[in-house]
Amino acid sequence: MRLAGKHSGEKDHFDLLPLAGVLLCLLGTLLLVTLSKGAIDVGAGAEVGWLAQADSQGKVPVLIEWDGSHAIWHSSKGLRRIEENFVLYTNSDGSWSRVNAKGDVEKVDGPQSNAMDPLLDYLDAHRQTHYALIAVRPAGFKSFQRFAARFEARKIEIASEPIEEGRGLRLIASGEKMR
Repeated sequence: MRLAGKHSGEKDHFDLLPLAGVLLCLLGTLLLVTLSKGAIDVGAGAEVGWLAQADSQGKVPVLIEWDGSHAIWHSSKGLRRIEENFVLYTNSDGSWSRVNAKGDVEKVDGPQSNAMDPLLDYLDAHRQTHYALIAVRPAGFKSFQRFAARFEARKIEIASEPIEEGRGLRLIASGEKMR
């Protein structure tokens, strides 16, 4: 004997498909917002921040950007653009030679003052507490050794890192928050 209604054609059920659709839309929206924020942070015009920490000897970095034609000194007074022909003076056995940007060598009486002198003088005066951290752009790779020789000639400690062309750069103080 069969009870009426026990096996009727109607079943009680709960469909999860609309709930899953809503959750997938929410997940897609969150993913879109996250990727958009990431693209803005690392996209065109984004700035790279290097954390300014003392090295193992306790020296503080002084940031200098080099792109092959000019240097940008990140000083406490702001950015200082240094443009000159970046000639190199060498002293061998008491006679001075000047090597220009083309690599030509000529005899001179001694080094002449130039636009790099304030930076070199600052690093020379603070040699015990500071060192030069040079960010080298791709356009400056070829002439970097000639540029770095100016620091090495005065026995100024340097470190270098490559950086993308056109990417903004700054040192971040230890207590400062990144933007």
